[in-house]
Amino acid sequence: MDKKKIGREDFEALIKGEKDIMPYIEMDPAAGTYSVFGVRTASNPNYLVKAIYEMYEANLDKKLAVQAVRKLFRSVGMGSVGLQNLLKKFGMDLKPADFLMLVFKLQHQQGWGAPFELVEQGEKRIIIRAKQTFESQVMKDWNMAVCGIHQGWIEGILIAATGKNWFCLHTKCHAKGDDVCEFVADQVESSWKFKAQAIVRGDSAITEYIEHKPLEGKIKLIDDPVVMMPRFIFTSMMNSLKKTMGEMPAGGVNYRAYTDMGKENVEHYKKMGITNPNILADMAFAFYSQMGWFRIIKTEWNEAAKTKTMTLEHTVESEAFGSTGKNVCFCTAGLLAGIVESAFGIKVQGREIKCRSKGDEHCVFSITNKPEKPE
Repeated sequence: MDKKKIGREDFEALIKGEKDIMPYIEMDPAAGTYSVFGVRTASNPNYLVKAIYEMYEANLDKKLAVQAVRKLFRSVGMGSVGLQNLLKKFGMDLKPADFLMLVFKLQHQQGWGAPFELVEQGEKRIIIRAKQTFESQVMKDWNMAVCGIHQGWIEGILIAATGKNWFCLHTKCHAKGDDVCEFVADQVESSWKFKAQAIVRGDSAITEYIEHKPLEGKIKLIDDPVVMMPRFIFTSMMNSLKKTMGEMPAGGVNYRAYTDMGKENVEHYKKMGITNPNILADMAFAFYSQMGWFRIIKTEWNEAAKTKTMTLEHTVESEAFGSTGKNVCFCTAGLLAGIVESAFGIKVQGREIKCRSKGDEHCVFSITNKPEKPE
């Protein structure tokens, strides 16, 4: 079967709506091939899309599962650079918004939802909407904004078209009851600060920014080298210190060491241009939580006593040591104190008042302002 060639006049007719992609679709069931414009492609069965979303949901919650799908399809969208190069070969240099609309016209004529409407276009902001998307129909039972596929596509396509970073907000979704699916794309700086604040807001997870090359022995988190430490190694280190200097002195050393670690962590964020104390503290808490150190159940502030009380679940020490009949979370107490000290520029004392290793339901810590010493 001879492939139907496509030229500039065909793309211009497609953009104007005078043609559709049907004449350029070639399917050979016997050979198991399906192509559009001579490029091999495949159908998009509902169960496959649903499986992708549910695979991510199994390890993340639904909101972060949508963001994981978004990251996956951002890479797919960046593949549109091939189409852009073909158009340039034909002498067609489309504006980013026009290129985006062409890609989605081609996609949606292959079954990916309804045609898009261009609502607003500018150098740094583009707004588009459709009555519905493919995933908003497939994942409608989630009753929330689910269009991670299209968010990722929009970001990837615009990155391919401009060579600059774009961030897409999903402002309306048919799956959560809105009348349309609407997307607002902004050209933004892809900074460490931007990524970190997205994690604090819960819009992203640190897994999106982990670069893991196990065969090279390298792991990076937002461009910074990191290491993974199994809990049995953590336990071994703590026990070794206890044998060397005794239990109480070892607890004090661990407390001071992890206080310094918390401080250094916050100072690192300050170098990224973040100055708001609450954001600095929340960012540090969010990172340690998502890296498996603990999960914050709740925080409370007693203004009169100048005390922050933090209730945590599965702290690294209580999980590592198990039932001991006593408090064990000296490292976590120091870490929390160091974060608060550096973020707010005050002196504090951290103390564990309840511990799962002692039989309590959760590990609870009080972080109290130290009174200023008279000169």
